[in-house]
Formats: sequence, structure tokens, C-alpha cells
Amino acid sequence: MLPAIFPFLKASPAVTALIGAGTDPITDPVRVYRHGSAKQNVVKPYVTWSVPAGDAQITFEGADADTFRVQVDCWSDDGQEIDVLAGAVRDALEPHAHLVAYLADERDPETKRYRISFAFDFIEPR
Repeated sequence: MLPAIFPFLKASPAVTALIGAGTDPITDPVRVYRHGSAKQNVVKPYVTWSVPAGDAQITFEGADADTFRVQVDCWSDDGQEIDVLAGAVRDALEPHAHLVAYLADERDPETKRYRISFAFDFIEPR
């Protein structure tokens, strides 16, 4: 039902070169996590995503599609790497969704971790 964020990112060689290729779930996982599911000491860089909003497109003929606003957050400890990761993630998702907002470009004052966030709108036919 929700957009296929993980498969889209896993299919991108530019993304997996940065966040793991998934050749082994223990030693080389693809580090894409639904919001709140990344482990405390996850290897950086990584990507998280959440669905803060959605909507059903309903016509007189019935339910046609669902739209989802998906927030995608890129995380890194390196200021240059975060830019590369964010660009790769954007390029991997734009063929499947509409990029509608840049939400954050910041550095956490406590962890010193960089974050770049996007909002994408996905339309999922029903």
C-alpha cells in the first residue's frame, strides 16, 4: 500500500554505493529505514523515510489512487558526503514521484550529524 521507497533506492547504483549494496544482510545491508527503525549505532551514511500525509483519490467510479507525501531524510557525519547522498537519493526517486519540497539542510548540534530532507508526492494506483 505505501510507496516502495526501499526498492527504488536499492535499485540505484549511485545510492547503494553510499549506503550498502545489500549483498549480505549482516555485513552489507542497504541502510534505508522506515522512520524510527534505524538502530542506535547504525553505520553512516543512511536514509530514513516516513509518510506524514496521504489522501485517497475517489471519483464516482470508485477509488482510483492514493497519494502519499513521503519525507526522505539523508544522514551522514561528513559534510560533502551528505550532498552526494542527497543528490543520488533525489535522482533515484524523481522518476517515480514528484519532488515537492526541500525540508531541511542542517547539522544536529548534539550529534554533529548532517541531514538533508525532501518531500516527495507519490501516486499509487488502486
